[in-house]
Amino acid sequence: MTSKYKEYNTALLFVRFNSSHGFPMEVDSDTSIFQLKEAVAKRQGVPADQLRVIFAGKELSNDLTLKNCDLPQQSIVHIVQNRQKSENENCGVLPSNGGEPKSLTRVDLNTNLLPSDSSGLAVILDNKVPTPSDNSDAKYSSFYIFCKSSCQAVKPGKLRVRCKTCKHGTLTLARDPSCWEDVLIPNRISGICHFQNCSGEIAEFYFKCGAHPTSDSETSVPLNLITTNSRYISCITCTDVRTPVLVFPCIHHHVICLGCFHLYCVTMLNNRQFVHDPVFGYSLPCVGFIALLYLLCLIFIERAIMMWWLRC
Repeated sequence: MTSKYKEYNTALLFVRFNSSHGFPMEVDSDTSIFQLKEAVAKRQGVPADQLRVIFAGKELSNDLTLKNCDLPQQSIVHIVQNRQKSENENCGVLPSNGGEPKSLTRVDLNTNLLPSDSSGLAVILDNKVPTPSDNSDAKYSSFYIFCKSSCQAVKPGKLRVRCKTCKHGTLTLARDPSCWEDVLIPNRISGICHFQNCSGEIAEFYFKCGAHPTSDSETSVPLNLITTNSRYISCITCTDVRTPVLVFPCIHHHVICLGCFHLYCVTMLNNRQFVHDPVFGYSLPCVGFIALLYLLCLIFIERAIMMWWLRC
């Protein structure tokens, strides 16, 4: 079904009017937000100028088009019939400035995650870097999650926000999140909820799988150490350039591809070498630290054999 919509340059949206049950709308991707308002207003019998279109914590301005709003197929869009605007309700509005507006999906919280220079065993290919060997849609993915419902795998994720009080996606953000703490720690960012009779002002962030359509209640666990390999860094184990990768929270920010990380986990589990952390539970040290210990052991064994040979 999705390929059909791509072929004919149309978008399938699920509209929630005043957060009631949703209804599907098939519209052209060049449709403006004002035209979407007019279509919904005609269906619901309300004035179009009283409607607000809210998606992922942003109110979309009238002159934006759907293709410029980063709306994936089968996205859930909230449209509310609201009271007259007050001055303090202008937060979270996406204006049209000639370019593509920045949505929550494109917010990059991993700016400082990848290493910026060749430290430790991490190698950055500065000139004529090769394309990562994994063909995936992760090129524009800012987040990764583990989807345990349908995919049973690590997949690109979508960051979404709702009102902490009423749990509806009708909240517009006062500001965008700038770091993982803004998303993972509750009550860090405020906003304004436009749901009727709700005075909620606290944003609640959550993640959804980006590989398939999801319901409102279906959420996924974010993996904040996994990121797109935008700097084309070689895996510390196999030296291939792959994406996505896991970045260890060590001082050198060593990078490992997901395939090698899986083998590393299985090996350490079989050898009962998981380490218990009082905060995070059972975890693993950086693979670079293990490689260093292995190298030191080899040097020690080599010297011991040499000393034994000299004595003989």
